[in-house]
Amino acid sequence: MSFSIHKYYLSVTDVSYNEEEASLQMITRLFYDDLEDVLKERYDESLLVDATADQEKLDLYLKKYISRKLKVIANGEEKEVTFIGKEYEDDFVICYIEVSKVESLNTLEIENTMLMDLFPEQKNMMHTNILGKKKSLLLIDGNTKAVLNFSK
Repeated sequence: MSFSIHKYYLSVTDVSYNEEEASLQMITRLFYDDLEDVLKERYDESLLVDATADQEKLDLYLKKYISRKLKVIANGEEKEVTFIGKEYEDDFVICYIEVSKVESLNTLEIENTMLMDLFPEQKNMMHTNILGKKKSLLLIDGNTKAVLNFSK
């Protein structure tokens, strides 16, 4: 009897809005081996994604990659996505991301294509908790944008 292991490709991003700080705060969990594969493919074949690697170099590539693969439009205006930092947990790299200068929030569009450039079967789950409204969305290749409306 034979069977094969089917690997799945999934990231999970939690998005919350901090009205006091006028910012969107995002926490993204990515499998470290998938992230390593995509960063090696895009930037540096010798790159390692783990605690023993050159963290300054890794952060530079993470910042570059995330800014290209995560787009945020608040109230019709594209906002700068800022990579704050990361930590390692089990099989994941947890990335902390912030979008500042979001004074109010009527509409929010998030495009998340992380890892889809190397893994077309990648799925990016988005959990939002914004202005008391919780939503979960699944972004896949061909449907990479979430559009939320908060106007009353």
